Amino acid sequence: MTVRQLALPAALLLVAPLAVSPLRAQGVEYAPGTTHYRIATSTKGSQTSPMGSQEFQMDVKQLLTVNLARPAKDTVVATITLDSVDVQSAMGKQDLSRLLGSKFITFVSPTGKLYSTKPPAGDDPMLAQMTEGVSRFLPTYRRDVRAGMTWADTITDKVSQQGVELNRTLVANYKVLGDTTVSGEKAFKVSRISKVKAAGSGTASGQPIAVESATTSDAVFFLSPKGKYLGGRQNDDIEAKVTVLAQNAEINVKQTATSTIEAVH
Repeated sequence: MTVRQLALPAALLLVAPLAVSPLRAQGVEYAPGTTHYRIATSTKGSQTSPMGSQEFQMDVKQLLTVNLARPAKDTVVATITLDSVDVQSAMGKQDLSRLLGSKFITFVSPTGKLYSTKPPAGDDPMLAQMTEGVSRFLPTYRRDVRAGMTWADTITDKVSQQGVELNRTLVANYKVLGDTTVSGEKAFKVSRISKVKAAGSGTASGQPIAVESATTSDAVFFLSPKGKYLGGRQNDDIEAKVTVLAQNAEINVKQTATSTIEAVH
């Protein structure tokens, strides 16, 4: 049994400092419209079990189309379409063409707070694995965002990983580092440092298991004063322990993941 996570976090390389007066936003909210994104995630890790130890690496590249609509004052509907996906690992390239065109529908507040997610139809385990990451594709922020501002959020919820329901607590600390430009657009540069702990039990591959995990993330994302997400970057350090209860056997997994996301015009 292996524990792997297909993450959809954030980053952009085409960034230059603004040589103009600081941005003064009058209430930033996600704006309706359609944007294409290019995402790349590289994961390296190791797994230790009674059977021995092994290392692994996985590289994922994706193209997404994100359409934002505003059906109500307090609700933004994000329809996220998977246009392409390429997964490379030691096992070779995976054929995931069956997933292309899949649509994930997420309901969020005008500043990105998650309300709910409607996954694509079907029971493909890869889609189920992707749904959690896609549901939080749009970062959350404060409507009165401005340079130098700091705030913190704590989220307690339940998530499903490989059929196992986990109780999760996420604590995130934000700071607006200043103003910049991304591909010619003015933007706020926001730092997000977060710690996530999750634990639960269930059945995977017919075996009762217990799962514990801890993740530390260091991210930066870019947001225009007009309410457009312009990308970012994220580094994750992940430790997980899976206990196969019937055998009292532990599988320990350590991962580091580096992700970038770029808005494609």
